[in-house]
Amino acid sequence: MAKPIIDVSEFNGTLDWDEIKGQIDGAIIRCGYGGNLVSQDDPQYARNVKECIRLQIPFGVYLYSYATTAAEAENEAEHVLRLVNGLNLSLPIYYDLEQNDVVGNLSVEGYTQVANAFCKKIEAAGGFVGIYSNLYLWQTKLYNVNDYTRWLAQWSANPTFDKSFKLWQYTSNGVVQGSSARTDLSKWYGDFLTMAGDRNHFDKNPVKPQPPKPTLKYKIGDEVSFKALYRSSDSKDAITNIAVTHGKITRIIEGAANPYLINDGTGWVNDSIIIGKTQPATSFKVNDEVKVKQGAKDYNGVSLAPFVYQNVYRVIEVNGDRIVIGKDNKVTAAIAANNLIKV
Repeated sequence: MAKPIIDVSEFNGTLDWDEIKGQIDGAIIRCGYGGNLVSQDDPQYARNVKECIRLQIPFGVYLYSYATTAAEAENEAEHVLRLVNGLNLSLPIYYDLEQNDVVGNLSVEGYTQVANAFCKKIEAAGGFVGIYSNLYLWQTKLYNVNDYTRWLAQWSANPTFDKSFKLWQYTSNGVVQGSSARTDLSKWYGDFLTMAGDRNHFDKNPVKPQPPKPTLKYKIGDEVSFKALYRSSDSKDAITNIAVTHGKITRIIEGAANPYLINDGTGWVNDSIIIGKTQPATSFKVNDEVKVKQGAKDYNGVSLAPFVYQNVYRVIEVNGDRIVIGKDNKVTAAIAANNLIKV
């Protein structure tokens, strides 16, 4: 009787693969998410691969996509190729396409271009590639993507998709001893494992090593404070007279002069104008006693006198993440919330 295929990521924690082995027929391991940044590699990927190799568990990999253009999808393919270089995969490389906060509601054409760009680059390197998505997207957005093996996510008693697929993820709440209580389980059909092995050519035509891209300091989802904004990812002229001085990074373009997009359109920033990660404004209120973190600068990036780090101050005003501090109602400085410590 066939056993399930599991898919795992850092969210499954540190897995006991010795215990897991007898319960599964294989695993799809998340290698990372988004573009080719070391900071976006899955923290458990290397260990999970090593364990599957040690125990001879058939495995493939998947990457969670944030791409909205063909160029970004190709960069995500480079992310995968860097991490699978030298591996002899038994299962495919899967491209996880979903409607997340970054991608939003892409058009049918947009999804098709992204899927094809990623898959063609993987195939050109000799890999066996497939697409993972849910029933809704397969029926409404991905119906023009027909050249690659499909992995269907439909959490139900039986799949109802009317096109062919080789993997069916039937639950996200499976229980596998050695994994977390909540584990994705999939069923494979026919000679899938053999087919994948036959079509995988990484051992015959090794992928050329892909040098890691420069590691960026921040990642998608980080909330940061900044002292300026740019109108585009490649703009050279910073806007310093800004009303919004903090927000969430919602997109990253690796290699761009200003790689971080704030709040899906507020503007673009780079490491040099980011003051630091933002603490919620609710962390501080008027009359709180605080100290300034050693080495921190004021809200505009200006250095502070050495004695400032030694004193305890009172919060005089809170405006977003901009906290005005002082003594005896005399203002000392305005400091970003993430550079203050309550005492």
